[in-house]
Amino acid sequence: MKKYEEAEKDYKDGFSLADIAQKYDVSVGTVRSWKSRHWTTNVATKTQRVAKNVAVTKPTEKAIDKLSDSELTDKQKAFVLEYLRISNATQSYINVYDVSYDIANKAGPRLLVNVGIQNEIKRLRKAKLQELGVDAFDLMEDMVIEARSDIGDYIDFGKYDMLNVDFDGDVKLDTEDNPEVFHKSWLQFKDKDKVDTRPIKSIKMGKDGPVIELYDRNKARDKLIDMLKAGSDSSITVNIQPFEEDI
Repeated sequence: MKKYEEAEKDYKDGFSLADIAQKYDVSVGTVRSWKSRHWTTNVATKTQRVAKNVAVTKPTEKAIDKLSDSELTDKQKAFVLEYLRISNATQSYINVYDVSYDIANKAGPRLLVNVGIQNEIKRLRKAKLQELGVDAFDLMEDMVIEARSDIGDYIDFGKYDMLNVDFDGDVKLDTEDNPEVFHKSWLQFKDKDKVDTRPIKSIKMGKDGPVIELYDRNKARDKLIDMLKAGSDSSITVNIQPFEEDI
């Protein structure tokens, strides 16, 4: 089997032109020449390969059938599926159209704003959400949990007094002959089995000990306000007051 025939099999299996060039120790231009002169690979084959690789998004079969019947070109369909997989317009354009980064960096975002492309992306995402049984109420519930998060739900803290003593164990006195007292503080995490971990963004070890970080409650509250405003009836005047910090 000749090199360009073996290379065509690699291309159908998902290898990029650059990968093939490296494998056979030839230039990318040589591989492009093989593709145009000898290969029978067509756009539909590449579209099917991209669709097969969309393991993360997994749109419903019905949605894919509708995509196949849309007025988009085969490469545009492949771009839609690739964008759903990686959410990167530039890289999606490179993967589908096999062009340089500089070209894709301009053409990818431009193609992404195409009305037909946008409609297909929105429809497939909606189909996926329906398949998962996820709706706006689920997302709002997550934001409500974040908005109501309180660091006190995750740590216990307090203070105590301690007498100041010398090496012999005798209590030291101040200038007025009163016992010297140290004011100490303590802090500890609550047991993980007794807390809701969903509002926790991260837990890590800092230089002074463990550090717990919650999601930004103010950001979650701002999003909720926006959603409430967007969801309100335009005929009704809605006066939403800013959240006040819990006391």
